Amino acid sequence: MGILEGSSLSSVATNVCALGCGIVLGCVMKNWIKAKSSIKDTSMDDKIADEVSFSDFAQGDLKLVLVVQNGLKMGKGKIAAQCSHASVMAFQHCSARNPQILKKWVKSGQRKVVVKVEDEEQMLDLAVKAKRAGLVTSIVCDAGRTQIPSGSKTVLGVGPGNEQLIDSITGHLKLL
Repeated sequence: MGILEGSSLSSVATNVCALGCGIVLGCVMKNWIKAKSSIKDTSMDDKIADEVSFSDFAQGDLKLVLVVQNGLKMGKGKIAAQCSHASVMAFQHCSARNPQILKKWVKSGQRKVVVKVEDEEQMLDLAVKAKRAGLVTSIVCDAGRTQIPSGSKTVLGVGPGNEQLIDSITGHLKLL
């Protein structure tokens, strides 16, 4: 097996892990939303738990972009875990800041895209630009218990938010 084939296989495996984490996170969010909506008296429009879609054919103009700091050389499992942390944080932040956007994103399939940057400086520059644009941002700082030093900034979540606005900030980045 050549270097290119191994790299492609690693990239595919990483994307499959990230997709799996997204599906698991979606299931967790569905149960959380269902539990929360059963506590409150809500209208049919507010009950989104039964309308949640987990599909690659998701429709809508909202998404969440997860920006992985690739220079840390994290393993596939570590990347998947850090992306999951960022997704949960983004969900929580958006729930507090813009619940209407969150509801639309959940109803439209919770689209997520995973891209990469090579260092922390690039990630922090993107975070500043996203905040200035009014987007929800979430930065995961690792506890340092396994592969990387404590406090390392591993993943930046941008959104969920308007696809065009997010693309104006992250659209130039390569997929992980």
